[in-house]
Amino acid sequence: MANNNSVDNDARVPLRDVLTAAMEAHRAGDLYEADLLYREALVLEPDNLQALRLRGILARERGDLDQSLTLLQRAHAIAPADAGPLDEIALTQMAAGRLQAGEQNLRQALTLDPRSVKTLVNLGALLQHRGHLQASIDCYRRALDLDPDDLQLHCNLAKALADAGQTEEALTMTTSIVESSGGHPWALAARGAVLADGRQYAEARSVLEQAGNLNPDDDMALVNLALCCYELGDTRAAAAALRRAVATNPFNARAVADLANCLTALDDTTSALQLCDEFLQQHPGERLVVAAQALALINAGQIALARALTDFDTLIKVIDVPCPLGFDGIAAFNAALARSVSREESLLEDPVSKSTRGGAQTGELDLQRAECLVAFEATVHRIVTTATADWRAAGLQNHPLMAPAADSWYLRAWGTVLRAGGRQTPHMHPLGWLSGVYYAQLPDGLAASDSGEGWLEFGRPPERFSGHALPAVKRFAPAEGRLLLFPSWFWHQTLPFQANGERISIAFDVMPQAALRLL
Repeated sequence: MANNNSVDNDARVPLRDVLTAAMEAHRAGDLYEADLLYREALVLEPDNLQALRLRGILARERGDLDQSLTLLQRAHAIAPADAGPLDEIALTQMAAGRLQAGEQNLRQALTLDPRSVKTLVNLGALLQHRGHLQASIDCYRRALDLDPDDLQLHCNLAKALADAGQTEEALTMTTSIVESSGGHPWALAARGAVLADGRQYAEARSVLEQAGNLNPDDDMALVNLALCCYELGDTRAAAAALRRAVATNPFNARAVADLANCLTALDDTTSALQLCDEFLQQHPGERLVVAAQALALINAGQIALARALTDFDTLIKVIDVPCPLGFDGIAAFNAALARSVSREESLLEDPVSKSTRGGAQTGELDLQRAECLVAFEATVHRIVTTATADWRAAGLQNHPLMAPAADSWYLRAWGTVLRAGGRQTPHMHPLGWLSGVYYAQLPDGLAASDSGEGWLEFGRPPERFSGHALPAVKRFAPAEGRLLLFPSWFWHQTLPFQANGERISIAFDVMPQAALRLL
């Protein structure tokens, strides 16, 4: 027996050495070498849980989401009571846009290990991304109860509080963490972001300048600093901050687009267009940058090229939707959708981080939660399939619109409730490929009005991005049962209205997705 144990111990020595070398290569960023070593470890011991988990994480970092999921599922099968593989499976699903599947696995991981700070933080971040802000806040608070000294967790909670409109509590928290951390740049960046959300731009600018000086690699702090400079009328300072952000992270599409818009406002359209062209060569169809490119083209007087990107007649589809099967008429279908939105627990009045004003907006809807939402998803899927075929038949297969297209996609959808005086400010949808809106309920007389009240207007960007030449705009009347589909880079806004009653709509993004084997 002793001899057998000695042999086993000797056999484990090379595995330990290989894993150590793999982890060192992984930490050093040599992903290719690390992958070879993890593979060697799995040859030595095919069911080694650590090697499976780490190689699955590495595959996700390399962008091979299918391999990542395969490896992590093997780890979960070997150790079903271990929350770690489930947590990593969820992160891979999130990277592939499978947010609901990711949420389910994070919640399952928490049943296995309710005190996992990592799982609570990941679930909080996912819920925050989906707009379920109070649930996100609850996760962050539970995590802080377990690890009260985690600075980044305090920063995450402060931003979630600000997004939920709890600005005073968020500011109090950021004041505390700035003081307790001795002015750590993460704390300063979080306070600056919260101040900017509250439109306290002068103070935010000062705080974010400190954060940027202490941590010049924080490109998002520099983007927020630029926003404050824009709003304070200092466009040149905004451009300087954005140049630093782009130099730090050339892949930051938000920084590139904002810099292009800033250069356009400064009448340097040559530089703006060059910046957009270089980025889009590497990232075709990136929505933020295409939107900035269109504005720069307009301001450069290149109207024909701009119109190709913003051709309302060709690129916007208006569909009066037939009643889905299983409903007693389109009115019954719309009423069911309106109830689902009105009763959604994530509905939040005037969400700070969204464009809705004078109304409320939900977080991301669970499209499997109700029969009407299942039918809505199926309806949009058919419309997108038809529209894609139409655009290809029209010769647009090489248009930037089609660059993000994929054979499969999923929907992210949310509801909006506007009341008299309500509106949505100019915005676009940077995460989508296509976007759309469906009208479930309108106040009496709103659709019949030709005044433009409550209509959807395309083309007008936020004022700070307008440059010197005004883009063309086009307005579309809402109607119950009507769906509008358009490229996600189109700037759009809902015009205010005075009619009594609620205007309930469901907006959505069409998200191309990677093919993954699901649990």
